[in-house]
Amino acid sequence: MIDDIGAHLVDSISDALTATHVIASDGKSKLRRTPKLMICLCKTSNILSIEWLEQSAKQQRILDTNGFLLLDDREAEKRYNFSMKDTLENGKKARLDSGGILGSWYVHICGGVFGNQAPSAKELPLVVEATGATLLSDLKKISDPLKTIVITSDPSTQSQLKEHGVARLEGLGAKILTTSWLFHTIITQTFSTSIDEGPPHSSRQSSKRKAIKSPPSHGNRRKSSRKR
Repeated sequence: MIDDIGAHLVDSISDALTATHVIASDGKSKLRRTPKLMICLCKTSNILSIEWLEQSAKQQRILDTNGFLLLDDREAEKRYNFSMKDTLENGKKARLDSGGILGSWYVHICGGVFGNQAPSAKELPLVVEATGATLLSDLKKISDPLKTIVITSDPSTQSQLKEHGVARLEGLGAKILTTSWLFHTIITQTFSTSIDEGPPHSSRQSSKRKAIKSPPSHGNRRKSSRKR
C-alpha cells in the first residue's frame, strides 16, 4: 500500500524525525507510547489510523488527513493521561513558536537513566533531540542554567542527584526532572516544570511527504516506518 501512493517506509528510529505521516494504529491494537511515537509527536500532527493508508492506496493518491487522525483511542488516552486532539494542536503551536516543545532548552540525561523504565542509550537522545532541545553530554560548561533541564530516572537515584555538577546547577536554577515528566511533556506537548502528570491541558508542510507506520501494541518518494 505504501508503494501505491508513492510513499517510502521509514524503518529506522534514527530517521523517525523525518516522517510527515504516522500510522499509529492498525485499528485492532491500542496506541503505545513508543520512542518512535514520541519522536513523531514532536515533528508532525499527522498521527493517523490505518484507514488513511488504506483509502489513499485505494485511490492511489495521498489523501488529506482530516477525518483520519487518531482521535478516538480512549483507552490509550486514559492510560497516558492525555488528549490526542489537544496534543496535535499543542505540538503544531510549539513547533511554530519555538521549534519544538523544548525548543529553547538544554537537556542533560543522567547516568543510569537509559533502559531504566526508559528508552535505550540510542533511542532516548533521539527522543530528546526531537523536542527541539539541545542535548548536553556533560555539565562542565553550561551557558544558561535557568534554561537547563537535568533528566533523572523516576524515582531519581542518589547517584544521579550526586552526579558531578547536578547540585551546583540546581542551585543556579536548573530544573531536575524525571523521565516521567519528559514523557508526559511529549505525549501532551505541553510544558510545565511540575512533575505531576495531572489532567491533560489544552494549549494555549513540507513539500515532500513522508509517513511512519506503527505495529500493533512510540527524493519525491514518501516515507513510512514501523515502530518498535
